[in-house]
Amino acid sequence: MINITLPESVVFRGLFVVIGSIVIFYGSVYLLLYTNLGKKLGFLVSGAALFGWTFLNSLLFVIYAPRGPRPAVIDGLNFWEIRIISLSFTLGSLILFVMFLVALDRYEKADSEAA
Repeated sequence: MINITLPESVVFRGLFVVIGSIVIFYGSVYLLLYTNLGKKLGFLVSGAALFGWTFLNSLLFVIYAPRGPRPAVIDGLNFWEIRIISLSFTLGSLILFVMFLVALDRYEKADSEAA
C-alpha cells in the first residue's frame, strides 16, 4: 500500500489542476478555432490571444502587486526585486505575442499571394 503524506498529495493535486485547466481551457479554444479557421490559422489566432492575455495579466501584476507587506518591511528585497519574476514573465509573454502577430501577418501575406 502506498502511503502519501499530505504535502505531497497537495502538490500533486495542485499540479494536476493547473496542467488540466491549461489543457482543457486552451485546448477547447484551439479546437473551436481549428474547426472554424483551420489548423494553422487557428493555432496562430489562439496563440496570439493566449500570449496577449498573459502579457496584460502579468503587466497588471507588475503594476499592482504585491498587496501584502510593504517591500521595505521584507528583509533584503526592495520594490524591484519583488517583481523580477513577474517582469520576466511579462517580457516573455510580450515577445511570444509579437512573434505570433508576425507569424499571422506572414500567413496572411502568403495566403493573399497564393489567391
